[in-house]
Amino acid sequence: MEYGEIESLFVHIPPEPKNEYGRNRVVTRPLFFDRVNEGFPITSATPLLRLPIELLNDITTYLETEDLKSLALVDRDCRQLARSVQFCTVTLDYSSRKHSLIEALHEEAQERSINNGCLPRPSIGACVRRFIVATEPGHLSEAHNVTERPDSEHLREVWDRYFGVYTVQIASAIAGALPNLEELSLQDRTVAPEHLLGAIPASPIRTLKLGKTALAVDDPISIPSEGARWGIRSLELEVIRDLNSPSSLCTANFCRSVLEATSQNLERLVWRGHFRDQQSFGKPINFPKLRTLCLSLLSISDDTVLSSFFPSGDTSALRALSIDTGTERVRTFLSALGTIKTLQSLHYHSFAIAKDPDVSFIASNPQLKSLALSPYTNEYLTTTLLPSLAKFTSLTSLSLVFEYPSIDSSALTYISKIKSLTQLWLSAGKQSSWAVDWEIDHDTLLTMLSPLQGLRRMAFTRDTYRSKDGVPPIEYYYEYRVLPTEAPLPELGEDGLDAVWEEWHRNRMVNVARRYFGAFKRLKWLLVGKYPIGVMDGEPVVESGSRDECEGVLRRWWGLDL
Repeated sequence: MEYGEIESLFVHIPPEPKNEYGRNRVVTRPLFFDRVNEGFPITSATPLLRLPIELLNDITTYLETEDLKSLALVDRDCRQLARSVQFCTVTLDYSSRKHSLIEALHEEAQERSINNGCLPRPSIGACVRRFIVATEPGHLSEAHNVTERPDSEHLREVWDRYFGVYTVQIASAIAGALPNLEELSLQDRTVAPEHLLGAIPASPIRTLKLGKTALAVDDPISIPSEGARWGIRSLELEVIRDLNSPSSLCTANFCRSVLEATSQNLERLVWRGHFRDQQSFGKPINFPKLRTLCLSLLSISDDTVLSSFFPSGDTSALRALSIDTGTERVRTFLSALGTIKTLQSLHYHSFAIAKDPDVSFIASNPQLKSLALSPYTNEYLTTTLLPSLAKFTSLTSLSLVFEYPSIDSSALTYISKIKSLTQLWLSAGKQSSWAVDWEIDHDTLLTMLSPLQGLRRMAFTRDTYRSKDGVPPIEYYYEYRVLPTEAPLPELGEDGLDAVWEEWHRNRMVNVARRYFGAFKRLKWLLVGKYPIGVMDGEPVVESGSRDECEGVLRRWWGLDL
């Protein structure tokens, strides 16, 4: 037997680029105590439990880890109250502690199945709202005494433990031990076992995240009858072919069956595809409640996929759309689509820049409040798109990425006419490498954009500068960090010249920000030179201790992160 697919669990995922500012940390509040207590009478004499249940929910979220441990030792009711916080979100990282937890949940599931879903005592499973399966390579190596690249013996041991015991217990917990489960996130990038996926329909989850789940065979899941379809309202679907399996040719059957099973209740879908993995529904699927849709890197073999998400006859109720326009099939379909009256937010994106894109779909939706395009040619944006936005009187948010490292003054003139804008994000040139080549001209921007006095947020990304003596070239400005010769050199600390340059650059950006806050009286936030800067009493205030790409908060504020 081959065990190659299990090797992916030992691979460390490299850290993402620094993006701490405004990071959207998911905070899940615990369930109310009466719900996690499942009807058991409160017998505790603890004064805390005499408070209204609504207050308990607020108070316990502020307790530290050690406080919760102490609370759990008081009595049964206090233990369950502490559990409501401790196990609100469970991340299974393959540590010994989490192995003990999943074994306990597996036992609870078995006990519930015997007693018609009931337990004789308050349970851990009733407290769980979010369930995340994300194996840490370090814990995996420690559990199986793997110090270097795993050999076949180690892989066989991991295979037997992971697929034969671990995921079986997880499936048991999902299907029978978690009555209040709302979100399930499967992030282990390995072959998805059938018993784990098969447990999903039996659970009450509303949000399902399948992150790069590998398929050895493209078999469809069994679809429940019409009256018992999945209750999932939000689905993030990223399924890949198992490259270690010769029979894994595509994922179309699996993806189609998952979407069919969730179609009647689905309100949000984020579907990411992979190169040459052709998708087709065979026949259109109806998504009557779909409001938010993100399609990225999908290879589509026919129009059954697109016609399912964009039905004819003006029946679509989409409010937010993010779509990859890199293929001719998608561009052709959108050009003939026309108006979606409910659409408020639109994001066009692609790795491959089309030479002659069609503006007709965008132009047909002047009711848009948010528009983002990344990236497009300077000619298209200047001569085709921007002139068509004159009638967009409701547009408040605009994000544009110009292919070449410059922005023509005529493009800025068109932008300046969109007086309804409250936030503007501009970028140009290289977007993916460490080298940046957009030498931003703040003098021109301040002059040309001055009519936009309603702006509250502005962002410039991939902008670069020159030192006053012209060294180094602009592409290396952030990389080499060379001080201009006339810059004063203070006493060097432990961090040396790098720290001095960072302070010089930060002060330089503060001076730039001061000009923007002076020119745009309503402006409250600016990203420039990789520094987020706010304003207080008319003076710029740097809001980050170091340079930050701010990608997460930018995507959220500009409607790109659906």
